[in-house]
Amino acid sequence: MIIKVFSEKLTSGKAAAAQAAETILRAIRNSGKARTVTAGAASQFEFLDALTSTQGLDWNRVELFHLDEYIGLPMTHPASFCRFL
Repeated sequence: MIIKVFSEKLTSGKAAAAQAAETILRAIRNSGKARTVTAGAASQFEFLDALTSTQGLDWNRVELFHLDEYIGLPMTHPASFCRFL
C-alpha cells in the first residue's frame, strides 16, 4: 500500500480525484460502465469538486452510490452531493 500525506485539503482532494477518475475511466474502457461509492460529507467537498470537474469522464456510464444518508436534506444544502452534478 502506498500512503501519501498532503498538507492541505485541496491538494489531497485533487490527488484522490485523479486516482478515482483513472479507476473509473479504466472500468468504462473495460466494461462500458463503472460503479462507485462516494461519501458526500463536507470533508469530501474538494474531492467531489475535482472528480466531477474531470474532463473526459462520461457520467452517463457511471452509476454512483451515495454513502451518506441525508433524509429530508434539501438538494440546496451544502452537504448534498447533487450540488456537484
